[in-house]
Order: sequence, then structure tokens, then C-alpha cells
Amino acid sequence: MHKFFNKINPNIIFIVLLPFLFYTGIKILVHYNTHSICIFKLITGHNCPGCGMTRAFSELFQLNFQKAFELNPRIIIVAPLLIYIWIAILIREIKIKYKNS
Repeated sequence: MHKFFNKINPNIIFIVLLPFLFYTGIKILVHYNTHSICIFKLITGHNCPGCGMTRAFSELFQLNFQKAFELNPRIIIVAPLLIYIWIAILIREIKIKYKNS
């Protein structure tokens, strides 16, 4: 296992940093953006199924689960799915690194 940590894999570092980048991006969008970023809403004027998801994630990061659900109920599916995908990709990269070492 010592060989695993000998050389730092940039892919793994990037994957580990993804949640922090996601959090920062969400916070910047919610704090500095006063207009919708939804292309569908900008073109049609109607809400899409994903509208409110950015603000819902912002509330979720503050552990305001009820407010997050009110902004977009799909957050209960999307958030765990993103966590699952992130963990699966991280495990895959670690296995690839371990196999190649």
C-alpha cells in the first residue's frame, strides 16, 4: 500500500477537489447572480424541471433541507446521485492507480 502513495495522481486530486469547486461555484452563482442562468427559461420564459436547483443546492449546503426541497423537490434525487457518482469515480480512479502501481 505504501507504493500507492508514492506518486500523487493529478486525476485523484482533481476528483477530490470537485465537491469544493462545485460548492464554490454554487455560492458564487447564488450570491452574485440576480437573473436566471437557465437557458430554457431565458429563451422560453417558462421554468424547466431543473429551475431552482442551484438555489436548492445552496440551501442544502447550509443544511436547510426544507427550503432546498421547496426550491426544487428533485434535490432529493439529484444530490444523492451526484454524491454516488463522485464516490464511484473516485473509487474507480484509486483502483486504476493501485492496479498500475
